[in-house]
Amino acid sequence: MQIRHLDQATLTGGVIDAYREFIGALDADAPEQRMDRAISSIAPIDRFYVSERAKPAGRPNLIAHKTESVLADRIGDYMDHYFRRDPVAQAIEAATEGGPIVVLRVGPEDIDEAEYRRPFFEEAAIVERVSFVHRVADRWLIMNVARRAPSGAFSDVELSDLANLSLLLLPLAARQASKLRSAARPDTVSTQVLEDRFQDKFPALTPRERQVCARTALGMTSEATALDLGIGIGSVQTYRKRAFQRLQISTAFQLAHLIMH
Repeated sequence: MQIRHLDQATLTGGVIDAYREFIGALDADAPEQRMDRAISSIAPIDRFYVSERAKPAGRPNLIAHKTESVLADRIGDYMDHYFRRDPVAQAIEAATEGGPIVVLRVGPEDIDEAEYRRPFFEEAAIVERVSFVHRVADRWLIMNVARRAPSGAFSDVELSDLANLSLLLLPLAARQASKLRSAARPDTVSTQVLEDRFQDKFPALTPRERQVCARTALGMTSEATALDLGIGIGSVQTYRKRAFQRLQISTAFQLAHLIMH
C-alpha cells in the first residue's frame, strides 16, 4: 500500500479533452457513461467509483460507478458494511481542505478482510486500485479506479493525469448529485408521493419494494427505513436488492435519477 500527496500539475491536452467531453454530454447521458468515457480516455480502467462523504468515517454517498456485472448486487454491501474496513479511510484522514490531492494505491494483499477482498479484488482479478481524495469545505470527494490483470498497475503519468482529471470532475459530479437530492428533499416530496410515482412508473415492484425505494430515493439509510417501516434492516436490504434487480440499477443515485426525471 502506498499513500502520497500530489500537487496539481499542468493540465495536459488529454485531460482537457476528457473534461470537455464530460461537460459536453451533461444532459445527454447518464453520469456513469460520461464519467467512464472521461476516465477511460486518460487510462484504461475496468472499474470506478465516485463518491462523497460528509464525515471521514461516515457512509459514502455513491455518485457514479462502473463495475463488473457479477459485483452489481454487492455494491450495497460495500456501502453498508465494507467501506468501514477500506484502506481509503487513511487517505481521507490525510486530506486537508485546500491541500494537495491524496493518492492511495492498494492491491489485494492490502485488504485484510477476506470476505471483502475475495469478491472485490481476488475473484475479479484486480491488480491495483487507486483512490484520489479531495477535501472540499465540509466534505470529502473520492474517485476510485481499478484495473484487472493483465493490464497491470497504473503508470506515474496516468496517475498524474487522473489526479488532475479528478480535480475537475469530482466537484461538478458532486454538485449534480446535490441538485438531484435537493429535488427529493422530504420537505418538498413526501414518501407517499414517491411511492405513488414508483407504482405508476414501475408496476412490477411489490408494495414493500416501493416503500423501500421511496425512502432510499429520499436518502434514508437502511436503519432509518427499517425504523420507519417497522421491519428489520436485513429485510430492507433484501427488498432494495430485489427492486434494484427489477429496475436494472445498482445505486441509490440511479434510483433517484429514475424517479425524479
